[in-house]
Amino acid sequence: MSARARLRDWRVPLILTALLVAAQAAGWKPALEYRRSAILHGQLWRLLTGNIVHLGWVHLLRDVAGLLLIWGLMGRWLDERAWCALIAASALAVGLGLLAFNPAIAWYVGISGVLFALFCAGALSQLSARPLFAAGLLTGMATVLAWTLHAGALPGETAELGGAIVPQAHLYGAISGAAFHLTQRMRRRSRAGERMYMDRMRDHRPVRGWRLHDTPGDHPVYSGADDDRGDVRCRLDPPAIRCAMTRVKAR
Repeated sequence: MSARARLRDWRVPLILTALLVAAQAAGWKPALEYRRSAILHGQLWRLLTGNIVHLGWVHLLRDVAGLLLIWGLMGRWLDERAWCALIAASALAVGLGLLAFNPAIAWYVGISGVLFALFCAGALSQLSARPLFAAGLLTGMATVLAWTLHAGALPGETAELGGAIVPQAHLYGAISGAAFHLTQRMRRRSRAGERMYMDRMRDHRPVRGWRLHDTPGDHPVYSGADDDRGDVRCRLDPPAIRCAMTRVKAR
């Protein structure tokens, strides 16, 4: 693989890392951190931007290392558009979760909640192809979540971090990752069903000698001549595979 291709495969985490580093270097934490009181007074951007600022460089480097490790393991398991959508959706989910369910948490920073979303969605995407491997990843994640929610930080986790961890953010990230995976799966199944239906319908001719019209929309339309009823058209509409006959104008 060429260097350009490798760079293209890694551009999402690299761009995100550049954004995190820029935010830290610029000292944007006071203006961007999740702060409950400010959000309730209208500064809604903090729901998202609290994920891109950090307590300090040690905190940032740990999160970036986690991001790169997750991408190295799972980067090819979803397409680039899906990863970008998941990053944005999970960042918002973390902020909304803290706002709705944790009024005692006054402020929060860091992208670790988003990392849990990426990890969870990536592991779930492999559940069908590699069930034991995916189950191992999910079990490890669930163990970490359960420990931190019940007993606090893992040993050494807060060393030189500059503050305490917020495991609730990790939980909301994991939940959003699972919800994103389920949504994507339902959309893929729906699209696959529609494609299968359309393929079958385009191979189908309701009456011998009829022709298929190139019409806008998703449903094929056929027309032909009927000796008894004149010109008719047939529109095939899912989910019920039926033919709705419409009289045009008799000859």
